[in-house]
Order: sequence, then C-alpha cells, then structure tokens
Amino acid sequence: MTTQMRVWAENEEEARENVALNGWQILSIEQSEPGAPYNPNVNTSRGTEAQTTAPASPSDHEISVTKLGEGDIQPIGKFAVKDGADVDFKLKPGPCQTLVKLVVNGEQVDVSDSYSLKNVKKDTYVVAVFEKNGKECDSNGIRDKDLKEIGIVYFDLGKFSTKLSQDSISMLKSLSKNKKYVIIGHTDDVRVIPNVEYKDNIELSNKRATFVKSKILSNGLAGSSIKMMGMGPAYPVAPNRPQGQPLNRRAVVYERR
Repeated sequence: MTTQMRVWAENEEEARENVALNGWQILSIEQSEPGAPYNPNVNTSRGTEAQTTAPASPSDHEISVTKLGEGDIQPIGKFAVKDGADVDFKLKPGPCQTLVKLVVNGEQVDVSDSYSLKNVKKDTYVVAVFEKNGKECDSNGIRDKDLKEIGIVYFDLGKFSTKLSQDSISMLKSLSKNKKYVIIGHTDDVRVIPNVEYKDNIELSNKRATFVKSKILSNGLAGSSIKMMGMGPAYPVAPNRPQGQPLNRRAVVYERR
C-alpha cells in the first residue's frame, strides 16, 4: 500500500531536505503565494496543475545538493547535467565532525570521502549530513572546548591580505607571549578558479591564517606558540548570500587554554 502525504515548507530547498531525511519520495512541488495560509484541501499552486522545477532542456536533469552540519560537499547547490552523465562528489567533514549519511533521492548510500552518481536519468536531490564526532579536531590536538575567541580579521573577496583596522591592530598587539594561540582561516562558498596564488578555498583560507600569523610574529610572539588551520567554506557564520558572504571571509584568532 502506498501512502501519500502533503508537506508544507518555507521553500523548495527545505522541502527537499525534509523529504530526503525521512526517506520519502517527491511526487510534486506546489508553489503558493507569499503569505497564503496553509490549506491541505486546496491546491494553491499557480495555474491548474502543481508546478515542479523543470529541467533546463529535455536532455538535461537538475541536481540539487545541500548539507546539514559542519562539513563540505562539492559540487553543491543546483546545477544541470546531461541525460546519462555521471557526477562525482567530494566530501570533507569539519575538524570535529563526521559524515553520518549521504541521502540520494530519499535513499541512504554508502560513502567515504567521495561518491559517484552514475548515469543520471532524472532530477536528483542529494543531502550530506555531518555531526560532531566528539573527538579531537583532525590530528592537530585542538578541541572546540579548548578555544576562546579573541578577535577576527576580515578579507575582501579572493584576498588573503588586508589593511588592518585599528581594532585588529590593537587586538593582535594585546596577545601575550606567555599564552598559546590558534588561527583558523575561512572563506565564503564562491568557488575558486585555480590560479597562481592558490588552487582552492582551502588554500585561500590557509593563506588568510598565515597572513594573520605573520602580523602576530611581527609583535614578538614565538611561532611555536601559534597553530593554524584553514577550513575553506565549511564553517559559515552567515548565509552565503551577498549580505552574509563578507562575514565568512575571515581569520579568527583563538586563545588555546
């Protein structure tokens, strides 16, 4: 016996995530007018039939990729592929995270650090789910509970050096020679075009951390008291949209207790 359910969500992305995480299958997506009340007995879609996201052309299929938790899956977002094409994914958990499952069209699949979607024949939605692993961050011996945030240095799009604000100068000068510090570099999710300065977002985030470390060293602190990590786009503090992306282009200085 097949049971059909009607699910109300704020947007299409939320609807697809909820469906994928519960192992359901999407029959249709209906779009309602903003602010319209939810009525399960009334079809509120524009027109006489429920509207679905149509592929770009009869030979194309839309792939929709999202994630939950602190980790990275690439490619991510919505994109079209040709009928019968393969799509290769790379997955990287955050420093204290683990990949608990990858859901493809409502079904969980086996995966490690990569996954290949073979012979695409229909629109497909993919959800990567990351959770805290309770262990040390990678192999660097740094744990979340040991870090106390001291300050943040922000960068322009694609840049790994910047003119420091007076607040940043004061913050870096305030660091003690008797304490240990961690610098973690971050980026937004704009995909890097490989160039002579850095090949990807991870390398860009490392260079941002390196820039801040160089400023700390110029104040007389020993390099042995400072550790660095580059996390790329895996830890956004704001939505990766025009208003939020500048807040994600940053290097954060922590005191390590």
